[in-house]
Amino acid sequence: MPPCPSCSAELTQDWKFCIYCGSAIVTTAAVPGAIRGEEVAAAPRTRLDVPLLIGIVLGVAGAALLVYLGILFFAPG
Repeated sequence: MPPCPSCSAELTQDWKFCIYCGSAIVTTAAVPGAIRGEEVAAAPRTRLDVPLLIGIVLGVAGAALLVYLGILFFAPG
């Protein structure tokens, strides 16, 4: 059982927080390439589909404008 890094209390393996002081228990997982000292490549970043995002924003803005104009012109009173 590893001790708590903050208060040195005895803990079990499956705890994520110390029940005595509340500090987070950090466990480090080994990266397969890092064990042998190899350089581990980062995952490629995906590019956001800009035209789709612009279409969604314009669609929401258009719907909001239609609701506003409907309330403005067709509201009783």
